[in-house]
Amino acid sequence: MNTLLQLLDEKKWNASDLAREYGKRESPELTPDEAIKKYGSMIRKAVNDPDRTKHGTIKQLIEILGGELVVRVKRVEDMSF
Repeated sequence: MNTLLQLLDEKKWNASDLAREYGKRESPELTPDEAIKKYGSMIRKAVNDPDRTKHGTIKQLIEILGGELVVRVKRVEDMSF
């Protein structure tokens, strides 16, 4: 299980919950259902295979150039959306 799936599991969320919250930040004018419809597929793809997202491309470029991409996640219960 990848980290995104673990974080979802700890919050007892699914991809639709995450899409709804993503929509609040990206498109606050959308209703929760509209946000799920607009972002649901993208979120499911990102959660299920994060290395195949645009982030994965950036990660590879950084590594090719000798760097390391580091992401710091606070404890799930401390995260607020």
